[in-house]
Amino acid sequence: MLLIKLQNYALRMKNKNNMNSQVVIIGAGIAGLCISFYLSKKNVPHIILERGEIANTWINERWQNFHLVNPNWAIKIPEFDFGTKYFPSKNPDGFLNKRQTIEYIKSFASYIESKIYINENVDLIVKEKDIYKVITSKRTIETDTVIVASGAFGEPYIPSINENLNKEIYQIHSSEYKNSENLPEGGVLVVGSGQSGAQIVEDLMDSGRKVWLAVSKCGRRPRNYRGKDSSWWNYKMGIFDKTVEEIPFKERWKGSAHTSGSKGGHDINLMDLAEKGLHLCSSVKNCSFQKIVFNNDLYENLKFSDNYAINWSKNVDDYILKTNLKMPFKRINQDNRINRTKIKSLKEISLSKSLKCLIWSTGFRYDFNWIKLDITDEKGIPIQKRGVTKYKGLYFMGLQWMHSAKSAQFIGVAEDAEFIVKDMIMKKII
Repeated sequence: MLLIKLQNYALRMKNKNNMNSQVVIIGAGIAGLCISFYLSKKNVPHIILERGEIANTWINERWQNFHLVNPNWAIKIPEFDFGTKYFPSKNPDGFLNKRQTIEYIKSFASYIESKIYINENVDLIVKEKDIYKVITSKRTIETDTVIVASGAFGEPYIPSINENLNKEIYQIHSSEYKNSENLPEGGVLVVGSGQSGAQIVEDLMDSGRKVWLAVSKCGRRPRNYRGKDSSWWNYKMGIFDKTVEEIPFKERWKGSAHTSGSKGGHDINLMDLAEKGLHLCSSVKNCSFQKIVFNNDLYENLKFSDNYAINWSKNVDDYILKTNLKMPFKRINQDNRINRTKIKSLKEISLSKSLKCLIWSTGFRYDFNWIKLDITDEKGIPIQKRGVTKYKGLYFMGLQWMHSAKSAQFIGVAEDAEFIVKDMIMKKII
């Protein structure tokens, strides 16, 4: 009898560790949770492995005053979207802040009762015949189905020129910024004027900091235009639904046009911020021991930002005419402050007591070297079509531009999750 009990115990422990009958989801962000939701609807056994805690990226890689850029009505999570009793706001035109977003994701995890193992990092995935070995910081799991939902953007990227700077100079990536109080005293240079960079600049200025911004080639999007939020127009015009087949590669990987959901939602115009004391510079060319050297492209980059807003508004105007909508008249004209003879940039700036912090808002890069399969192209981007790879049972979820403009956003991530689960059923993977 004792021998039988020991054998049964050994079998249970083997199944617990191998779990080859269960789908393994990597990442307990909204992408991994949406996959879990649809798998649960089909009664498919699965687990989620999370390197930190639920909503880990939102907790650790967003600043204190962060707000979503799309309004509440654009959050379309199954059975948990705006209008349901679970949603943390009754205002369709409001914007969730960091705390609300984290609580929302955690509440969704509780609602779907996902089996989540937190603080368990996936170190390696190898494939042996038809089985994937998922090697974590705690164990090895064998399974025939893996869904990688480890993050939309990848790892923080800082150009290597930063290594030329004095090691005593305080440098962080935008994903590490929390608030002004966590920075050393003195001025701050933010490198990159995409959505994060522009919003961080505002946050720093609101705290009373002296701020410089190295302006990159990035558009700006009006918060409101002709009676509606700009996200509403993008939704109506089908911008969110544009797929990878419709948008050229270079267009897909540009920095997101800056606007803001904070303070109830508002425009971010760099020229307005300059009038309030922001020091605008060209993009960064190089670094030396205690010096930042700039290109000579400030005027061109500011002009690009302005033209982006104008062209966007013209597309809205055309849509209104085409659909016979009755909307209040408005026009966005060229900003006369952006004048080649008046826009001057520093050639270089020395880091001193008045400027001693750098925030690199320079984006992210994918790193999937821990998956020991041929699954990325020469740029390190996963080779997949709407999450489906050439390897049976291996999927990606929640990547930026995985399928469409909304693949990594609350407005579209669930659609991709539902598609992947249907693909798994069709191919009899689950």
